[in-house]
Amino acid sequence: MVSLMFLIAITLLTISSMGSSNMGLHMAQNEEARLVAEQGAQALADAIVSDPATTPVIGGSGYTICTPTETNCVSNSLPITNTVLSYAIASGHISAKVERIGLAFRPPSRLIESSIDKFSTASFEVTTTYDRVDERLGREQITEGVLVLVPKL
Repeated sequence: MVSLMFLIAITLLTISSMGSSNMGLHMAQNEEARLVAEQGAQALADAIVSDPATTPVIGGSGYTICTPTETNCVSNSLPITNTVLSYAIASGHISAKVERIGLAFRPPSRLIESSIDKFSTASFEVTTTYDRVDERLGREQITEGVLVLVPKL
């Protein structure tokens, strides 16, 4: 009888630890999906910010250039040269929108070390979205501001 009680106690402890291990595994998978989503959205934002062709100084406030999957854009021809990101955009996993914001042109901030009389600036808001929720792989949206120096003519 005593050995049966020990066997039942050991079985209950084993079942409890298995449940705890499964919970830990799910938590780790969720954290990994969150990090992958954040890194995917940030990679696209970095690619956009590093390429001057993605922030053209045309149109006025509200002028938007987007990836093909985005809606309500002036143009759906955002140039992305990275092949991995282009494939992810074509697959519908990531998307981006670059919107011109603020005044048409304004003087550069004093923090920017340039001749204030030689440049003006144009402001953009870059919003990137990584969305693979259907596959249980996370969703993340990142918004960054970009200030482009424009030489005065």
